[in-house]
Amino acid sequence: MKSILNKLTYGHYILTALKSGKELETRDRDYIAAGTVNWAGQVSFKPPMVAVSVGQKSDLNETINYSGRFTLHILGEQNRDMIEAFGSKSEIEDGTINGYAFSKKGGQVILDNTIGYVECVVKEYLHLGDHFVYFGEVVAQKSANDVGAVICTKEHPVEYREEIADA
Repeated sequence: MKSILNKLTYGHYILTALKSGKELETRDRDYIAAGTVNWAGQVSFKPPMVAVSVGQKSDLNETINYSGRFTLHILGEQNRDMIEAFGSKSEIEDGTINGYAFSKKGGQVILDNTIGYVECVVKEYLHLGDHFVYFGEVVAQKSANDVGAVICTKEHPVEYREEIADA
């Protein structure tokens, strides 16, 4: 029997984090992580804050903890293919993550061609169940001129699989 929790709707987002190699004693390259997340939302107006949930075994946790920052990218209809592409380990190569172009701005990884993003500084985090929940204060945000429709789980259902959350 399926849980009624499967009926809750969420958005589809890509979460990125970067820790500069210049700030790490054991690395000469930037440490970049990216992944698909569903559990994200605004939790405060003043100051503007969002919360995002990340599987406990994700590389995103380590990078967010190193940097104290993350960027939440909002996906539109034109970004449907990114949902699956960022559902597993990230491959960074020639200015792309999993084949999608990105730039570095203000010490963060910004994916090209999403409908917008919010950059956050971590204010608090909790380890609850099999996820970490990060609370980030929004320090920058950008929205594309032609935003279009955002993708939610109702229009693009993805079955939650524990092995993905633990990847």
